[in-house]
Amino acid sequence: MHEALLSEVTSDWTASGVLPELVGLLRDVWRTNLDRHEPALGDDAVTLGMGSARNFANRTVQEFAQRNEVRADLQGNSLRVVHLGRTLRASKLPGKSVDADPYSIDWESSATRHQGPAANSHQLELFDGFELPDEELAANSAAGSPRYLHLAWAADPESADIAAYLGFPRDTLDGAGPWFAVQLIHRDLPGDQLPIVPSGGYDEDRFDQRPVPPIAVRLRGGEDQVAGRDGA
Repeated sequence: MHEALLSEVTSDWTASGVLPELVGLLRDVWRTNLDRHEPALGDDAVTLGMGSARNFANRTVQEFAQRNEVRADLQGNSLRVVHLGRTLRASKLPGKSVDADPYSIDWESSATRHQGPAANSHQLELFDGFELPDEELAANSAAGSPRYLHLAWAADPESADIAAYLGFPRDTLDGAGPWFAVQLIHRDLPGDQLPIVPSGGYDEDRFDQRPVPPIAVRLRGGEDQVAGRDGA
């Protein structure tokens, strides 16, 4: 159920333009900071990651300041984006690889970051106490759906590529994993920029990735000669 809901939310945030704009800002901030990254002056992976996260938060607040349907602000020095009834936060995944595992994220490292996972888990625990028929469960899905989203991103300082994941975070204090559902929404490939994918990742049937079918080729001169004989 969570996977289907996440795909729906991702599609809605993509159609509204908010999710593509967030990813675009993230890519721009990361590549700009790479250009001005100077290890000789003391810059390292920590300053690069933290600086990019902070710049991304500030840029997002500035870009969405005039948008009525989106509210972006800083809460506890953490980015908060409120849109379509849900609240999104963002953070960088640990490590220096664009292939960082989204399940490596740690909510406990920040009290503000932990609010979303805790709220999602608490809300669903309350809802799980009710036994409803399937039709009532569907009709009341809003009461038991995660309201908090998290944008987790990874980046490679060598290639400048980024990957971004969107998911419903969950509390890990009971030993559970950090997500109710999570999916890849963007991934740079060397020399290429892939679009936002609303659902299904990059394994789905994309028209631009289908093999080109063979095309029958005949010489024009031969066609003319055949046409001439037919008309004789």
